[in-house]
Amino acid sequence: MKAILLMLLSSQLFSTSKQTAEQCQPSTCLISENCRCSGVNSPLPVEETPQLIALTFDEAVVDNLFNELWKPLLFDRKNPDGNPISASFFVPHEYTDYSHVQELYLQGYEIGVNSITKNSLAEYWAQASEQTLIDEFGGQRTLLSHFANIPITDITGAQAPQLQIEGDVLIRAYIASGVKYDNSWTSRSTAHLFPYTLDYLSSQECRSDTSCPQESYPGFWINPINNIRGENLVECNALTNCNVHGTASEIASWLLQEVERVRSTNRAPLTLLVPSAWFRFIENSFEGFQQFLDSLTGYSDIFLVNQKQIIEWVQNPVPLSEFQTTTSQRTASCTKITCPLIKNNTETRYMTSCVVPCPDVYPWLGNPLGKM
Repeated sequence: MKAILLMLLSSQLFSTSKQTAEQCQPSTCLISENCRCSGVNSPLPVEETPQLIALTFDEAVVDNLFNELWKPLLFDRKNPDGNPISASFFVPHEYTDYSHVQELYLQGYEIGVNSITKNSLAEYWAQASEQTLIDEFGGQRTLLSHFANIPITDITGAQAPQLQIEGDVLIRAYIASGVKYDNSWTSRSTAHLFPYTLDYLSSQECRSDTSCPQESYPGFWINPINNIRGENLVECNALTNCNVHGTASEIASWLLQEVERVRSTNRAPLTLLVPSAWFRFIENSFEGFQQFLDSLTGYSDIFLVNQKQIIEWVQNPVPLSEFQTTTSQRTASCTKITCPLIKNNTETRYMTSCVVPCPDVYPWLGNPLGKM
């Protein structure tokens, strides 16, 4: 109940007046007022801009991914300032082990919202009502906070399944759910955008299979996913879709080349979506990605951060010489318990939680706390 009240209170921070957005004027859209026009310009001169890279993960937090992929790849890595790296985990509900979610949180990684169902059908998201989307994203925000026992106020971002942006209905649902930024909107590899707000009309191109918001949402942030280039220069964002093959060194070299394309131009933040399927189906990808991460330690201006840190830098753009990736100290308790629960009155699911007692039934749409 406390988590739900917090979610409702935070949703009131934004206006949903359904006013058509006007063209953005930099002279009236000021960062001091939590407003920024869409565009490719850094808030600082390029030579003073740190190159920020955010690794994102949007899968259920399960034991084998946690121990075999994320922990060896990410834990114990440091940025050039000597502080630990970060990344963003946009977590869906089904099969997630919430004790591992808390471990990620305590390690300094960002916990964000994917959805409850992570439905794989594009039609589902295209036709979803605002209430369904609130149940999906707001419900998952409640689930993450309650069962991982982490503050709901730290769960501020969302990445939609299949990066399916559905215009104003999605943004309104986000705001009603307490979500403050989206990281689903892709941009071509030739248009490296910086984060911006939806106070005014976005200049970002919309994919043909999605619809872009047309209304004004003061203070709501878009953190664009700037595409990279894969095999035969194909536009891609999730590493699986880039279809790059080769030795570990060749894969690492390809990723460094894509980073350098941005670093040598406007230094816009770069998001790399890292699905576990890439490691399963692309030979040498694990070793190549490891080499890529290792090689970044040789750069004094490249930082592995989370999406929230990127927006915070745009809100307060300190120069490279002063940039620090420190995060606040986090504490949380976990009474780990695995709960056998009935889903849809027919099947048994086992859910690992950080809180007791177990919910009455398997948490799902419209019932994120699993109450009878």
